[in-house]
Amino acid sequence: MIPLVVIDAKTDRSTALGQYLTGTDAYRVIASASPEVTFSRNLIESRAIVIAVHEKDQDGLLFLKNLRDRGVDLPVIILAGAYDPDVFRAVVANRAECLVMAGPVDSWYPVLAQLIEKVMAIRRVKDEVAFLRKKLNLVGSVTRHDILNQLTAVSGYTELLEMIVEDPQMRSYIEKERFALEKIRRQFQFSKDYQNLATEPPSWQSLASVIRRAGDLVAIKEVTITETCGNAAVYADPMLEKAVSQLLDNAVRHGGSVSRISISVQECEHDAVLVVEDNGAGIPAENKERIFERGFGKHTGWGLFLVREILAITGMTITETGEPGKGARFEIHIPFEAYRKEGSGKSGRCLAGQL
Repeated sequence: MIPLVVIDAKTDRSTALGQYLTGTDAYRVIASASPEVTFSRNLIESRAIVIAVHEKDQDGLLFLKNLRDRGVDLPVIILAGAYDPDVFRAVVANRAECLVMAGPVDSWYPVLAQLIEKVMAIRRVKDEVAFLRKKLNLVGSVTRHDILNQLTAVSGYTELLEMIVEDPQMRSYIEKERFALEKIRRQFQFSKDYQNLATEPPSWQSLASVIRRAGDLVAIKEVTITETCGNAAVYADPMLEKAVSQLLDNAVRHGGSVSRISISVQECEHDAVLVVEDNGAGIPAENKERIFERGFGKHTGWGLFLVREILAITGMTITETGEPGKGARFEIHIPFEAYRKEGSGKSGRCLAGQL
């Protein structure tokens, strides 16, 4: 039976609702006039669905917000005394359902039952997805671990061969083998990064901090990186740092004689644009879109493909708009709702060799 918690200060109404729901033999109902009952540990960790009334003398919406602020993700259905678009939007924003108690109870009781079934169906799908994701992650991590261990052994034997083999042709074969091994290693790293994509919820991140950490992941060498993002922040997947490091790595590896990379933010009317540009060889016109395709490139060909996938999680898009021969220019368009200024911060930092 599905446990239901009905929060309603009007005991006659909650009793009648409880009798209707238990009469279907599908639910076990707990009625309470106080929302505090839902904050008990046993209930939070249960499979219950909470039904809370929101009307003149009862603030079910406040209860819902407090529940979410505490990190409790129990399914909630708000029973509203009247239709209010602001309340409806707030309920949806807090990952809950809303039903207006309009007309006689017989008219909306069946609708509530259907809404409960909908919530349960969504929960079942989420549980199944979580189970399958757990299985895939386990298989992926174990497989990668075992294969990489064997790859390390092969690499070690390859180094030993390189030490004892003197024939030029044989040494050329060993070099090709080392290149193949490195490519396999990079492909496994990509599979790990892609597996971790969207596994954690997005969050607000300081662009200056993201760029600094991304620079630590890349062998920048003699390249000077300048960022002028100041106190700009974006709402993005936790792997945004990985996306920026891929752009920096792409410039260093494929930009030719790159000596300068600049990163800035341009605020527009409907969005903001994060610009990453260098003074290297640039991207040929016929490849400006192909560079984001999976498999395109000299190494794994998945670096910029991964960048686009990471950005797309929170609605960001990326294009290459540089002039061939004068450097690459990547423009990341950030939706208005995913961009903000926060606190105070300095801009225009210039760092040579590392961030």
